[in-house]
Amino acid sequence: MDSDNPTFKKRMEKIPMIRTAQIALAALALCVSATSMEAGTISGNVLDSAGKPMEGVMISAFTVESGKRKSVSVFSQADGSFSIEGLFYEKYYKVRARLMGQLDAVKRDVKAGESKLSFSMKPATGEDLEDQRTADSGFDMLKWTSKKDKENYKMMCSYCHQTGSKGWRSPELPVDWDTMIRRMDGFGGLYRHTQKTLVKRLVDTYSEAAVAQWPAFVPPPAPRGLATRARITEWDMGNKYKVMVHDLELGPDGLVYAVDMALNAVVSLDPKNGKREVYRFPGKYRGPHSIELANDGSMWVTLCKSGEMGRFDLKTKEFTIVSSAESHQKRGSYPHTLRINPKDPEGLIWYTDAGRNSCFSIHPKTHKVKEYHLLKKNQAVGAGKGESRGITPYGIDFSPVDGTIWYSKLNGNRIGRIDPRTPDGDIKEWNPPRRGPRRLHIDQEGIVWVPFFGTGDFGKFNPKTEKWKFYDLPNAENQTPYALNIDPKGYIWICGTNSDSLIRFDPKTEKMTHFRLPSRVTYTREIEFDEEGNIWTCNSNGPARHTERGYGSIIKLELNAGKLRTARK
Repeated sequence: MDSDNPTFKKRMEKIPMIRTAQIALAALALCVSATSMEAGTISGNVLDSAGKPMEGVMISAFTVESGKRKSVSVFSQADGSFSIEGLFYEKYYKVRARLMGQLDAVKRDVKAGESKLSFSMKPATGEDLEDQRTADSGFDMLKWTSKKDKENYKMMCSYCHQTGSKGWRSPELPVDWDTMIRRMDGFGGLYRHTQKTLVKRLVDTYSEAAVAQWPAFVPPPAPRGLATRARITEWDMGNKYKVMVHDLELGPDGLVYAVDMALNAVVSLDPKNGKREVYRFPGKYRGPHSIELANDGSMWVTLCKSGEMGRFDLKTKEFTIVSSAESHQKRGSYPHTLRINPKDPEGLIWYTDAGRNSCFSIHPKTHKVKEYHLLKKNQAVGAGKGESRGITPYGIDFSPVDGTIWYSKLNGNRIGRIDPRTPDGDIKEWNPPRRGPRRLHIDQEGIVWVPFFGTGDFGKFNPKTEKWKFYDLPNAENQTPYALNIDPKGYIWICGTNSDSLIRFDPKTEKMTHFRLPSRVTYTREIEFDEEGNIWTCNSNGPARHTERGYGSIIKLELNAGKLRTARK
């Protein structure tokens, strides 16, 4: 073709424009493809055996290719529909539908983007139904001659793991039970008459022959309403069967930090990409127990085994180890739980020592430790009732109203207050009429909220009137609420430690909402909140072999996601 031809010239002039448009379209396609991968959605519906829509069925998508061991769970709505959004690790997932009283339904090799996934549920019977029994129901099978004996057992034998779950029932012979119980407790805290009869009681209740005679498990009703609007993400952590993710804390860098007692380490999780890191404490085994964010952006850890405190620098990833006792002592006894008031100009780290009758503060820069000797026998308001030989300073928190420090004594059965504005701390203690106060928290009005591990309930204490009000959890005698916390909106969140759940309590309406967690045998003992109001906890059942997959885990519960899905409909 003649290059001087006008038509040819016009065509040649258009070529750069065409190429630019093609490149732009290609880039847009890549962008859309990447967005689809990052925000992949699996949706569909759930029907019962008669073909009717089912509400409250938990639908979980598990990673199967990346090795990042993550699941995302939502609940089916009243019309049976569900939508799992934001899947981005891989292209294919294993998807499970679960509801107590129904057989698990599993679909494999489900591609992200699938919009017509359908589940047809079938009732569970026999052994399949028994496998779904939560620990609180299993614990109810263990009969006692007195309520006091049962509370004593709960206090002494349920502080690391659930009692009554299927995995927990693994010992079969009397000698196995005897060895396990002696190793765990050494018969140090159990009543003498319980020591003599406990092994036979356990065998008579939890052997395979005994379980075969139990009445059939009656599942609770399916979740409804708010309980179905949760989106729950769970990241398995640690080495299989050798893990104890005891406590967690949210970092200012967007990572989640936790202590793994089995690894003698601080571990981190990046929720965006699932990356996990392990930072082992130097030298000997130190027993990392609790972790909190300090005002300077570092993390502090109680080291219960070595009687020390540890500072973890998030930038250098280096540890500083100091004694948890006053400077003239090489180590403390058993530093346990710590809290830091973000409004404290000194940024003091406050912590309990479960091995002595004291609370401590440590200065984050000078590492100067101050010990507060707590009250002795008969010095508390209402002293004498429910107190055991052990004292066990345990939970601790600060009041946002006046900066006073509040603590609990687990076995001493007290809560107490330290006023750091006075030279001697002006310490006062109260003995509540319930059993086993654990990890307490103070709300914005200065009200002290306390979970009671022994009696399976929780209560609020007004420091001004010194009056209590209590709230029973369902099936309270078989519950072991380990901790609670208060979110920015004032809701009280309680660990359903023996029932694989988290419980939200509205103090205005006094109504509870139970959120079922995705994994069987989920033992929670700490709750945190992020800036968006999401709830974070971790599964730290010990030993991990009791749990459904044999790992510890970090768990995030979102309610905003559920509201968005409802709004879209």
